Amino acid sequence: METVLLVSFAIVNVIVTAAFAGVVLAQYLQRHRPHQLYWSLALAMAFVATLAYVLMIPAQPTSVLGIILFRIYYILGAALTSAWLGLGSIALVGGRRVTLASLIALALVSVLAIISIATASVDQQALSHVVGSSGRGVLQLGVGVATIIILNTAGVVAVVGVLLYSLWKLLRRQPSIRGLQTSNIFWGNILILVGELFNAAAGSFARFMGLESTFWLFMALGWIIFFCGVLLTGRRPRQPAPASTAPPEVPVSSQQPVSS
Repeated sequence: METVLLVSFAIVNVIVTAAFAGVVLAQYLQRHRPHQLYWSLALAMAFVATLAYVLMIPAQPTSVLGIILFRIYYILGAALTSAWLGLGSIALVGGRRVTLASLIALALVSVLAIISIATASVDQQALSHVVGSSGRGVLQLGVGVATIIILNTAGVVAVVGVLLYSLWKLLRRQPSIRGLQTSNIFWGNILILVGELFNAAAGSFARFMGLESTFWLFMALGWIIFFCGVLLTGRRPRQPAPASTAPPEVPVSSQQPVSS
């Protein structure tokens, strides 16, 4: 019964991340903005990671398939998602060169993280009790853990950097950044940051409360807050309705035509 409850919470998270990824991808297909592409990729990573976690449970975590699914979950969820969300924030306000340089650096570190997680040894005892938890301590990463720390830190720093940049623009009374409202970017990135922090701290919250089953509930809450921030950053001001142009009045002559 407890396992069913834990799986149901994780399934809720699968639905949440799938819906968010679909909405942001649809926005990208409509507007073709780079930040929407990177955010949709990150959300797709979160969806696949959570789905892999859910599928790992019926496959038995300690089985060969279960270990593969856990590695997928850890690569996409624990290592890559936060950093690629941060790249979306950089693309939101940065130019092409800054975004491209960030993309190249992120891709290189991401490859290193993928290799370290894919080749790390597994603590079978910890993995057998992974259901409902974040999975910390299952993989023996060694120095490879540095890549995960770098990626997650970079994601948070990128969001905070855009947050401070938009605040600076607000103080300078500049109403827009790259065609978007500065205030929306500021408050949207606050929500994105809070959502990321909720996701990062979900495991700690669960342990402090003594309820491991709350891990995926806190994750879902974090994604909801994050998604509200994404929607807010892309919100555009309403355009004033164009003034109605009445046809010019034809001046009427004061003289009446003389009848023949």
